[in-house]
Amino acid sequence: FFAITVIALSAGTAQAQTTTFGLKGGITSANIKEKFDGGSVSLTSKIGFYAGAFADIGISENFGVQPELFYSALGAKQKGTDGDPDMNLNLGYINLPVLAKYKNNGFSAFVGPQIGYLLSAKFKSGSQSQDIKDNTKSTDVSGVIGVGYTLTNGFGFDARYQLGLTNISKESGENVKNNAFMVGIHYRFNSNK
Repeated sequence: FFAITVIALSAGTAQAQTTTFGLKGGITSANIKEKFDGGSVSLTSKIGFYAGAFADIGISENFGVQPELFYSALGAKQKGTDGDPDMNLNLGYINLPVLAKYKNNGFSAFVGPQIGYLLSAKFKSGSQSQDIKDNTKSTDVSGVIGVGYTLTNGFGFDARYQLGLTNISKESGENVKNNAFMVGIHYRFNSNK
């Protein structure tokens, strides 16, 4: 991912285009993959939201770099069985992806690394809630890949997948990774697609 970003930055710098800014938001369908000594756990996806801002830095006519800064609600859930209460893991992150971007006639495809900073981590079982931020690592590194489309008036939509690359658990013997599918809308100021 880092290599792709560097290539996009170095390609066509002599034909640099304008930089535009925008706002974005949408829904997340988040889950975690949890492996531990002796097995693994499969949890149910949790619906959340994301919202933030981005810049689109033109490198050439069809290539650019898009840094973003946004909040996202991640986590997972599990329905209780045999009288046990439902369980919810609620994670809140500030994310900073830097995406290499290909664009053509409003269509775009992007890929790149993302670092997330943990703002909150809570585990809820039934009516009981517990803060688990001390048991969760403060940073999360992910890879992002996605596609989008922007209209000439600046409005658009995109979809992306966030694949967790690092273990977010501080607990010994656990390997927990964030994953999320995101779908949303955006508005680009002074858009030229």
